[in-house]
Amino acid sequence: MSHPADRKTSNAQVPAAISAGLSRLNVAPLSVAAGTDFQHEGDEAETVYLVESGWVASYTDLNQGQRQILYLHQAGDIAGFADLGSKTASCSLRSQRDCVLFPIPISKLQSPEFLSVATITALFQKYAQMQCILMRTLATVGRMEARHRVVWLILMLHDRVVGDSGDQMFEIPLNQSEIGDFLGLTNVSVSKMFSRLAEEGYIERKGRKILVRRLADMQKMIGYQNVPYRPEAMFAPVQAHTGKSARNRALSN
Repeated sequence: MSHPADRKTSNAQVPAAISAGLSRLNVAPLSVAAGTDFQHEGDEAETVYLVESGWVASYTDLNQGQRQILYLHQAGDIAGFADLGSKTASCSLRSQRDCVLFPIPISKLQSPEFLSVATITALFQKYAQMQCILMRTLATVGRMEARHRVVWLILMLHDRVVGDSGDQMFEIPLNQSEIGDFLGLTNVSVSKMFSRLAEEGYIERKGRKILVRRLADMQKMIGYQNVPYRPEAMFAPVQAHTGKSARNRALSN
C-alpha cells in the first residue's frame, strides 16, 4: 500500500499523455514493497519505470561497501531513464516506500503506439527537470559543508513534496544512514546537523517528518533557488507545426 502522503500527489504528477500511451500499450501497474531492489547495477537495460506513487532511489555501490544514492524519484518520475541506449543498467533501483510502478519495456517506449508529440514533450521536460536537480545535487555534495548539505536536502524535498500547498510538514523518504549515503556524510554528522537546525528553530523534527519553521532564512543561508516546476504547464501538449517556420519563410522570400 502506498504511503498516504505519496497518494495525495501521485495522480496530479503523472502526465496525461504518458498515461494514455501506457493504456495503448496495455502496461499494467506493479506494486513493489518498501525496501525492494528491483533493478541491480549491471543488469541488462530493458525497462524503465514510471513511478505512480511512492519513492524510488537510484544508487550505486562503491568500494569498501559504501553506497552513493544518486537520485530520489517521486510520483511522475521515470526511473532508469538514464539507461536509454545503454546495454546495461548504470545504477540499482530501490523502493524507499511501498510503490506503484509502471514497468515500460524500452522496446515499447520507442514504439509508434506510445510515441506522440505530447508524450515526447512530456518525456523531454521530465528529463530536463531531473537533470536540473541532478546538477544541483552534484554541486551540493561536491562543494557544500555538512550543515549546508542537510539544509539543501530539506529545501529540495520541501519544494518537491510541499510546493505551494501551504502544508509545511513533510516526510523525508530516507533514514539517517541513507541521508548520509545521499549527501556523502557520516551518520554522526547527519544526526548532529538535524539536531542543531532543530535547536536553532529552523525546523521541527518528528521522526522522519520535518516541519520547516524558517523557510526564508534557510534559503538565504545557502543561496537556495527552487526549481520552478508546474505539472499543469510542463505537461501541456505541444502543437505540431506544419509548413515552414517563420525564419524559413523569411529566408525563402
